[in-house]
Parts: sequence; C-alpha cells; structure tokens
Amino acid sequence: MTTPLKPGDQSTEFTNRDGSLADLIDHELDNLLQLDGQPGLSFDMDDRDVRARRRLFVAIARGVLLYLAHNNDAIDIRVPALNSIVHPAIHVTGA
Repeated sequence: MTTPLKPGDQSTEFTNRDGSLADLIDHELDNLLQLDGQPGLSFDMDDRDVRARRRLFVAIARGVLLYLAHNNDAIDIRVPALNSIVHPAIHVTGA
C-alpha cells in the first residue's frame, strides 16, 4: 500500500500540522531565518499573520503535490533489471 503525500491541513483550524509538506516548509523558513541571524518565526496559530503564512504554505504544497500527481509521466524511474522506465503513482491526501 502506498503512503499518500500530505500537503497540509485545508481546514481553517490548521490543527493537522505534523508531517505535512506545508509544515516542513514553515520550519525550513524558520531555520533559514535563524541561520541568517534573524528572529525565528512565530507558530502561534491565534496570530492572524501566522495563519496567513500557513495558508500560503498549504497552497504551495498542495499545488506542487497535485501538479506532480497529475503529471507523474514527467518523472522517469529507470528499472535496469526490467530494462524499462516506469512512472510513479502519486497519492495526495485531500485531493
């Protein structure tokens, strides 16, 4: 059975953050800011700006993963033992 890719929570509550692509983008931006000597990001979901940033990252993650799912023939996986090329089946939660 395949593991579906999680772009991020589509609800307005943003409660399902763990393990999603949007959450990873959020934390990577936080890491990059801190590495550059900038203050880290707030993750307070009661803050309107944090929620806006989260919506942006969910939209980006959903767009990227849905694009890959709809264009999986653009990804070639060479299988030398079979002397062929296969294309992955990409499953996105909430799609």
